[in-house]
Amino acid sequence: MIQSLALFDFRNYQKTRFQFSEKNVVFYGGNGRGKTNILEAISLLSVGKSWRERVATDLILHGQNSAKLEMRTVDGDMFQVIIEPRGRNFTRNGKKISLKSHFGCIPTLLFVPEHLSLFADSKRSRQRFFDRFLFQISPSYRDILARNNRTLKQKNALLRRESFSYSDCATELDAWNSLLAETIPDILHARQNLLKELNPILRQTLAEISGGKDSIEMRLEVCEKWQPTIQGVKEFFAMHGEREGAAKRSLIGPHRDDFSFFLRGRPIRSTASRGEERTVLLALLAAQKYLLQSKLEISPILLLDDVFSELDQSRQDYLEHLCNESQIFFTTTHKSHFENFSYPVQKIRIA
Repeated sequence: MIQSLALFDFRNYQKTRFQFSEKNVVFYGGNGRGKTNILEAISLLSVGKSWRERVATDLILHGQNSAKLEMRTVDGDMFQVIIEPRGRNFTRNGKKISLKSHFGCIPTLLFVPEHLSLFADSKRSRQRFFDRFLFQISPSYRDILARNNRTLKQKNALLRRESFSYSDCATELDAWNSLLAETIPDILHARQNLLKELNPILRQTLAEISGGKDSIEMRLEVCEKWQPTIQGVKEFFAMHGEREGAAKRSLIGPHRDDFSFFLRGRPIRSTASRGEERTVLLALLAAQKYLLQSKLEISPILLLDDVFSELDQSRQDYLEHLCNESQIFFTTTHKSHFENFSYPVQKIRIA
């Protein structure tokens, strides 16, 4: 449980401290006041990156060179992150730690309005959604994904050169392909194993919310056929080098795979109503909570950004039930969204 949070030169906050006395905390006030920025700070302290930052300078108060976030838990641990344009440093109780060792210390689940269009949005948004979750249960996953992304950027830059010729650049291209082959199978297996664990829990939580027995399944759609081994990746690249040269991009990897949802055996976008999509999303949030709880043996903190206004009363009730064992931070523009909450709520007005 988070006991206090301090923001220094972060977004629109120059110097602000919050003390939390309840497990349920609501930040309320008009639009554009900085409510979401507070949840963003907690999310950044959890997984090292915000779900909405484009560049690091977005997070730093205009005119300042860096931002700092501090969080104290009820156990007495003090976490700090310093955000600079070219990087960020993490400390725990005054000692510098790597982001990899930081993962899992402050587990969080995020539910924001953008997620309501998760099924219809681009595959990149679904990749980010599941990657954020994987960062917390697999400390090595982010390292592998970051290594893959850096290598992919270099390979694609080579493929996009005006002077690119497959025969002339084969040796350089093979070097990047060898590095990609070391990461692509591991990322694929991590994502597949995640869905394997989440699917049965998702079916259970969906039945709890809807009271029905609709079938639901998540799948990882791989865009090309290749053997999921280091050698299999190398063989694909060797066979399709000229295709990649013509396309000017790498044709396989985590950037090309997509997470798909099937409700009653059909793609959710073609069979589900808007209400059913929101029910599935809420069930997915619950499934993530239970899996994260079982993996880390601690209940994750829930960050809910103005989502109560997007849910009907029955779904609001389930969301409140889901928050039972967790600390919850949520934002809203309307006091009515927490007036009927069954549990004590600490109300913090953001003016």
